[in-house]
Amino acid sequence: MTAPSRIWINAVGKELPEWVVAAMASPEIADNGSFIIAGGDGETRVERGFAVFDYDGQVYACLPKEVQAKLAATVGADNEAVAELAQKTEAARAPVPAIQRQSREARRAGDKQLRLKPMIGSPPAPQFAQLDQLNVDDTYQRSIEGGASKKLIIKIAENWDWRLCLPLIVSRREGSLYVIDGQHRLEGAKLRGDIRDLPVVVFDFDDPKQEAELFVQANRSRRAMSTLDDFHAAVVAGDAKAVEIHNVVTDAGLIVGRNQAWQYWQPGEVIFVAAIKKALISQGREISTRALTMIAQAFDGLVLTGGGAIFTGLCIFIQSREKDGRPIDADLMVSVLSEVGIPGWKEATEGVDSGQDRIDSMLKAMEEAYAEAESE
Repeated sequence: MTAPSRIWINAVGKELPEWVVAAMASPEIADNGSFIIAGGDGETRVERGFAVFDYDGQVYACLPKEVQAKLAATVGADNEAVAELAQKTEAARAPVPAIQRQSREARRAGDKQLRLKPMIGSPPAPQFAQLDQLNVDDTYQRSIEGGASKKLIIKIAENWDWRLCLPLIVSRREGSLYVIDGQHRLEGAKLRGDIRDLPVVVFDFDDPKQEAELFVQANRSRRAMSTLDDFHAAVVAGDAKAVEIHNVVTDAGLIVGRNQAWQYWQPGEVIFVAAIKKALISQGREISTRALTMIAQAFDGLVLTGGGAIFTGLCIFIQSREKDGRPIDADLMVSVLSEVGIPGWKEATEGVDSGQDRIDSMLKAMEEAYAEAESE
């Protein structure tokens, strides 16, 4: 026996061959381009991007990367057809010598050989997906609540140009589709109301962690991410430093916000992740957690505008008092923070431009306010 005699990929614009039509369980084709065949291993839904192949008069369907395994399960791994297909697959995967893959530009640059790393992942499956099939995982995706994002979405919707609509990068996870890259295009299409589906390329991922890693790589290589975008994606991806910051914040009863624009901040949200990262290095986790806990208690129900300066000054104040053998009273410090209030602490650094000068001004204000309360 030989390898599959016919193979067809269910891609947009590809006409159904007669032998595939003959294998269809019904003539119905779904809006997303999928249909059902009565194949050699029962009924199978052929999604966009699936391969349909004919072997020994029986038709089968699966993802292209699974053809070899499907064939092996059907006729046995030691069958000559499987061996033939495996040899072709290995030949296709075999790395081409770097010197042969160099471009003319690379040779002009000094004949430096490319250092090719092994390819990661499998080729994507191009297809169309209906808008209501596409989900967004908020645990690592950018927030689109800010003014800049909303303006971009409106601009995309009002000036829709299919020539600029590159396929969305999508993950197939547990039977659902999640947008990794292309959230603004998706929201723009939804806002228009006259677009039913969008072009996508689908990758298979096991969990959100892998999706987040690709999200970070894709966005860092194209344009700068905000600190919060980077942070939330890094947490899902399991970055140790980001996870530690997340844990310190949540241990204090707070959460890390998702939007840089202060108009959208909510009570109990922490935006100053860079200040927390620095404090963990300079003052340690225990002091950082205590400072955040005091801030959470003192400003319960309030938006933490200027919270970064308050937090940094408080961490340094706690550390300096402990070095002097005069640890602060947590309840008294919470009372001092609350009585001065967020507007009062902001006044302590008004007109001060230098970062270090702002810290010094905040620290001095805290020392004076605490000393006054301590003497009463």
